[in-house]
This record gives sequence, C-alpha cells and structure tokens, in this order.
Amino acid sequence: MTISFKRRTMIAATGLFTLAASLSVGAVSYADDPEFLNIGGGPSGGTFNVVATGLGDLMRTAFPDSIIGVQPGGSGPNLLRVSSGEADLGITSASNAADAWIGNDPATPDAPIQNVRGLMTFFPSAIQIWVDANSDIQSIDDLIGKQISAGQPGQTSWNAFTNLLNVHGMTIENLEANGGKLHHLSWKESQEGLRNGQLDAVMWVALYPHSTVLATETAREIRVLSLDEAKVDKYLAEHGSGFEKVTLPVGLYQGQTETATSVGTKTFLFASNQMSDEIAYKVTSTIWNNLGKFQQTHALLQYISPETAGRGMLAPIHPGAAKFYSEQNIPMDEPALK
Repeated sequence: MTISFKRRTMIAATGLFTLAASLSVGAVSYADDPEFLNIGGGPSGGTFNVVATGLGDLMRTAFPDSIIGVQPGGSGPNLLRVSSGEADLGITSASNAADAWIGNDPATPDAPIQNVRGLMTFFPSAIQIWVDANSDIQSIDDLIGKQISAGQPGQTSWNAFTNLLNVHGMTIENLEANGGKLHHLSWKESQEGLRNGQLDAVMWVALYPHSTVLATETAREIRVLSLDEAKVDKYLAEHGSGFEKVTLPVGLYQGQTETATSVGTKTFLFASNQMSDEIAYKVTSTIWNNLGKFQQTHALLQYISPETAGRGMLAPIHPGAAKFYSEQNIPMDEPALK
C-alpha cells in the first residue's frame, strides 16, 4: 500500500491536535472505567507528544469517569513505563519493542520486556541521514571528517547509527579522523545544528517526513542519504530485528530529487498484558470509530487503514484489540516476538 503525504498538508496538520469533545463512541456496555489512564507520548512539541495529546482527548470522551494523563517519553521510556505500570498506554517502534523483548536494549539487558501487547499501528519511521541538499556527502564513507549528530549514547538512534557503521566496516574513530566529530546532542540541538550549518549531517530513526526537518527547510533545503543496497541487506541480517527495507520517495524533503533506500520500522500504540480485554477493546474501537477525527491530530496518521492497523507491531496483539479486529475483518499479523 502506497501512502502519499503532501508537504503543505503535513505542515498544516501537525498543529491540529485538539479534538472536539463531541466525538462519537459506540454505545456498548463495558466494565467500569479505570480510575487513571496515562499515555506515554514524547518530548514537548514532538510528533509523539502531539499524537498522544490527541489520543488523550479521544480517551476523555470514551472514559468520562477516568483521569486521563499524557506523559512525556519516547519509544524506549514508554516501554519501560508501561511495562512497570507507570503508564497504561504508550507509543513506540517495532524495532524498540523487538530489542526490549530480548533484552538487547541498553535499558533492558537484565530485564527483557515481554509484557507489552500491541493495539494499533500508527505510522512508519526510518533511519534517515539528513544533509544539506547541496552537500558533497553522498554516502556513509563521505561522513569521515564531518560534524555529525546521531543522538546520545544508549539512545535508539545512536545504537542504529553505530550498527550502520559496523556493517560498513567503520567505527566512530574512523569518522572522527581529519577533524570529524560525532557529537552527543539532543534532537533539538541536532536540528538546530543542521539548520544553522554547524553540523554536516544528522542521523535519526524518525518519522517521515518529519515536521521538524520540514521546518529546518525554511533555512536550507534538505535531502536524505540513500544507503547501499548490499549494506542494507547486511544490516537487516545482523541488526534488523523490527526493521525492513524501505524506499523514501522523491519530494519527501525539498532537496530530495531521487529516491533513497533505507531501513524502516512501524510506530504503534501498545498496552500492558495486564490491561483488561474490555479496556483494550474500548481503546481500539474508540480510535477506529473516530478515525477521521483522530487523523486530524497529525498528517502521518493518514497511514492508518484496514490494511495497516493490525500489522507491523511484532509484539503480540492484545486479545481485546484482536477481538475488535476480528469483528471488523481487519487483518492481523501473527506475533513475531514469542
């Protein structure tokens, strides 16, 4: 299934995250509403935060007797919080979930997270290496001697970048030859550095197109590096749990005049296996029955469809969500994580 996102639509829709209080919810009898329903989102102003805020508005209508909260977080932190009971719902990526499941995430080596259950796939993300459209950087090898950010050690993007270097037979020390530097920067610092020209390249596992990068293009046109096909195959074979080969289209960013090959994953909503089937059913059905309204939260949510909602999560689908999908004849993947 091919999903097309227009740049203007993407920019305009990103800020529309407050939903009307009159959203419809099916008149079905459920167990009592939980006292609290906390949602793990992302950093303030980021896509996860915007989507979680819109989801919170939707849940306040579905669970009028519950206190609905939206917490800052991210793919990794949300897994930790939902697993430990500090949050009830979270947004994460299939690659993060796969690493945490086997204890391969830096935060989970001694306590693999296997008590999470998928509810619905929201949108895709991919490894992206952004450079100025006019840069002479065309490949991973061209990053030697450059000023680069790939997040901070231990983060998902940092780990993905070091794995990417590994399949190219390179190390951080190689990059930092001839005056190069892999800086330990936050997302905001990285984007500011790319925007003002202090950084030559920024690598992140991120949504596409990403609204912050679109904003960066008010200062300079951006393109994404295309990864070597053989190296992508090697990455997937050695480090690709939760990833798949993807093609990033022409026009994704202003400077994107050719398609780019990369590896991508799916971003999905999840809960703990301790959530009751009734609550999981109600969360899933509420989103689906108000999908048009929910998709106004962020343009990337246009990706949700009968063909995508139950696929790509890797984690087992929660029985409550599976019951709803079965009723609606929505296809579901068998869990890849067991």
